[in-house]
Amino acid sequence: MSGGGAAAAAAGPLPYSRRPEWADVTPVSLPAAEKVVAIQYTAEHAEALGYWRAVLQSGELSGRVLALTADMIRLNQADYTAWRVRWLCVQQLGADALGPELDFTHGVMLENAKNYQLWNHRRLVAGAIGPSCAAREDAFTREAIIFDEKNYHAWAHRQAVVKITGLWEAELAFADEFIGRDVRNNTAWNQRMFVWKAMGQEARLRLQGGGDDAGWLRSELEYIAAAVQKAPRNESPWRYLTGLFASLEPWASSPRSLSRCAEVHTLCCEALNDCPSCGPAYDVLALFYEGQAALSAAQADTAAAAATVAPGPAQAGVQVVLAGRVAATIMACELAQAALDEASVADPMRTPYWLHRQRGFNDVVALATGVLRSA
Repeated sequence: MSGGGAAAAAAGPLPYSRRPEWADVTPVSLPAAEKVVAIQYTAEHAEALGYWRAVLQSGELSGRVLALTADMIRLNQADYTAWRVRWLCVQQLGADALGPELDFTHGVMLENAKNYQLWNHRRLVAGAIGPSCAAREDAFTREAIIFDEKNYHAWAHRQAVVKITGLWEAELAFADEFIGRDVRNNTAWNQRMFVWKAMGQEARLRLQGGGDDAGWLRSELEYIAAAVQKAPRNESPWRYLTGLFASLEPWASSPRSLSRCAEVHTLCCEALNDCPSCGPAYDVLALFYEGQAALSAAQADTAAAAATVAPGPAQAGVQVVLAGRVAATIMACELAQAALDEASVADPMRTPYWLHRQRGFNDVVALATGVLRSA
């Protein structure tokens, strides 16, 4: 760089008042502020704000306003209005402005990868570009996530992009890669759940290559078990496990579906054999028994209703069924309470929560025994 160039760089950007393209604009001065709360703008920022206020009043959307927004964002990256006007300028300028926006947002991301406005703007740009943005957005978010593997903004951006591109299998592989890098990365686990939920039941089975829901669930439980073996006390795979039954069909619409799956019980017991102080395993085991108690209680209600209308000779058989269902309800509640007792030892910080869960079991037992007495 020549001596003159070095001096110009050291002096900073050329003031707007000396830029020919802004000669026709009269800057609007900032209103006088109360001394107690006056913002201490730099001279450069104060001058840029004058021209900024002028274009906001005029409503101009142009290439020079786009350049002005770049300065406003450089001076205050959280300036929501600057980001909004920048997007309006991009829309006004058309498709040719989209490519440079990818470079602009990349530069901002390198400085502050958790800037909310940045990710919102990038999402708008990606949406305008369409499915062809896939490779560029994959590289962009990968760079941010490698720097901070739990950067929620970057993961959420990937969710928006995959809805545009439809590359669900690639997104599943991406989440799997980062679970492999850190099995405790709850954000990557959430991404895996997002993919399955967004795809839907039929697409999920097609991606598996056919088969049925039972086979797919078995595969996921094996995936979870492998993660649990690496870090038994890690909450992420356990929350993912309960989420499968709560969020995905056909299990979400089936009452107490987790408690109908014997493999869940097996997974919990195997984890506890390897790690007897595994709080999350006791939590899910209690949930399993809690559901079994509810299912048995519902069956007891059905048997009690049948007892009221059964003819005399059939009464004895109905009473046997009812007594069996009540006994099963009580046993499941006792097993759930025992699991929560162990959970309070393994995870004493959550003792009030475990006690709250146990109080609910007492109510179930009281209702079940009441049904038996009244039948």
